[in-house]
Amino acid sequence: MMDYKNRYRRKQKLFPGFSLNAKKIFVFGSILLVVAAFSVYLVRERNLGLSQSVLRLKNMFAFTFMGAPPQFYYLNIEKNGEELRIRKGDVFEVSYRDEFVIKDVATDVLSGRDISVDMEGNDGQNDFRRLIKGIDIVDGIMTSASGGFAGEQVYSFNIHVAYRGRPVAAVPMKVGITAQDWLRYAKGSEKLNMRIEYLKRAISLNQEDLNVRKMLAAVYVRSGRLDEAIAQYRNILSRKPDDVTAAAELVKCHLEKKEYDKAVAAGLKLIRMTPRDYAAHANVAFAYSQSGRLDRAIAHYQEALRLEPGNTAVRLKLAETYEKAKRPDAALKEYQVIVKKTPHDDSALIALADASLKNARYDDAVRWYREIIKKQPKSASAHANLGLAYGGKGLTREEIESYRKSLSLNPKDPVVHYNLAVAYEKLKRTNEAVDHYGQVLKLRPHDADALERLAHIHLQNKQYAQAVVHYEKALKTSPRKAAVYANLGFAYGELKKVALSVASYEKAVRYGLKNPEIYQDLAEGYHKLGRTKDAILLYEKLAAAKPTMAVYGNLVDYYLKARQFDAAINIYQKMIKMEPRKGALYAGLADVHTLKGETDKAIEYYRMSLRFDADDSYVHLHLGEAYEKKGMFNDALTAYTNAYELNPELLKAAKKIPQMKIKLLQQKHEN
Repeated sequence: MMDYKNRYRRKQKLFPGFSLNAKKIFVFGSILLVVAAFSVYLVRERNLGLSQSVLRLKNMFAFTFMGAPPQFYYLNIEKNGEELRIRKGDVFEVSYRDEFVIKDVATDVLSGRDISVDMEGNDGQNDFRRLIKGIDIVDGIMTSASGGFAGEQVYSFNIHVAYRGRPVAAVPMKVGITAQDWLRYAKGSEKLNMRIEYLKRAISLNQEDLNVRKMLAAVYVRSGRLDEAIAQYRNILSRKPDDVTAAAELVKCHLEKKEYDKAVAAGLKLIRMTPRDYAAHANVAFAYSQSGRLDRAIAHYQEALRLEPGNTAVRLKLAETYEKAKRPDAALKEYQVIVKKTPHDDSALIALADASLKNARYDDAVRWYREIIKKQPKSASAHANLGLAYGGKGLTREEIESYRKSLSLNPKDPVVHYNLAVAYEKLKRTNEAVDHYGQVLKLRPHDADALERLAHIHLQNKQYAQAVVHYEKALKTSPRKAAVYANLGFAYGELKKVALSVASYEKAVRYGLKNPEIYQDLAEGYHKLGRTKDAILLYEKLAAAKPTMAVYGNLVDYYLKARQFDAAINIYQKMIKMEPRKGALYAGLADVHTLKGETDKAIEYYRMSLRFDADDSYVHLHLGEAYEKKGMFNDALTAYTNAYELNPELLKAAKKIPQMKIKLLQQKHEN
């Protein structure tokens, strides 16, 4: 008050333009006016004591005559039809259900002019004498970044009172937020992430509200946050173990995550709660089926159908499980039941036809696909599958006609073009096959199967360069296909590109091909490249893995070329064990001993060879040569003579006969 009095004293003139008497009259009149106004005010404020009345009169006088700021005393608020007076120091409490109007503001400004009221967080308008809804305030809090999470239930704000824009007072206001507020807001939110946060806040205010937890879990599922959904459902079941809804949703979550063992465990618990719930049995059956336990899956599907015999979806799943269990008869029986019960349901008929085709019941497949085509004459897939059924029956012309009808309805189906090309190949209509393989590649430029078939046709037609082009393209899509590398190796070999041929054969072997012919071609390639050791190693591996006479024969040839005579002898002995009565094997073994200079061994095996093949002129010739080396000229003469008699074209034997006779005479003369 002293500041205001000092400021008052510093003014030179309080009422400039007035004479002294006039000023006295004006001041006196003003005081009377203020006193009168204040008297009226006091009548209205009946509960004011003397001290409060004196204080207010003093404050009003200071505001009116001395320029002091007005003082605030209270707000008159009508809340939900009830009159409230919020004094200085009081707290105004609001919830989302409340509606209120600030009807009056008690300050030193008796007229109320230039007084404004503004609530924090509102839209910035003057809130004096304006209807305000608590739900708007609550929603503003819930959409703002202010406030915390778990445990926070009350948010504090201020109602600001101003005079001509200058602050006069700040009345504290508390807004209570309940679990129902968050729940209500969650229901109205379109953004799943926001809905989750609101529901989490609702749960933080009421941990035991299982319905809110279910709502949160459901939103987690919709958001793809299955682990969090599972956690909520488990929390519910820990609090209420017999909650059927939570148990059922938990099973679905595990199925969605493909956690089939967990789905089975949760599902069996659910079945113990509700043994007559067909859906619980069906879900457990599906989980068993996906984890490969087909017998148990079938049992639960059967139980589901016992409880709900008319459920086509469950019966369809049972039929599919029978198929997986390799029980086609049972599967087809279920499909037929579905068709009978739902004659207008084409999907069941299609499933029956598809199952018949899959299980090579081609007559039945033809029958059912024809039924489908009667109902859906423009079904390209039905015509295409009918073609497959005809193909299974060996009716290639009918197969082709069905594919052509399918393509007339859907000309851009690469699979049907491919199947049609294969059918044309069966009839040796190569040009048409090539045309449709080309159509496949127009639609799918990297189709490996079409590229392979085109390459194979070029290979058969000895168009090796074109075959190479298509095989190389096919390998870009299927880089580990052994058969393609083998064919590519052959094509390169025919083009005399030995190194590329060998590289392709090597990849064919690397990726698992064990065809003896491929090993033979690869070994020959190694030989042409001078890689004899590699050729031998290759045949040794093949001989160890799958010994055959052909493999042994090739291996012994390479041993002889490499002059590995002992290894060649070992292979001949193995061959003789496989075919002990084949004379040529003994003769070959004798040849190796001859190369080693072991003439006695050679004579032994040549003679054994002749036991099984006495008419082999060359064996007689080689036996004669062995006898000759040993100086056994009489035996040599006999062998040469036998060779010549068996094959008069053996000039060497013919020349040796007189030579042996001369040597015998010389030997006799020497004796």
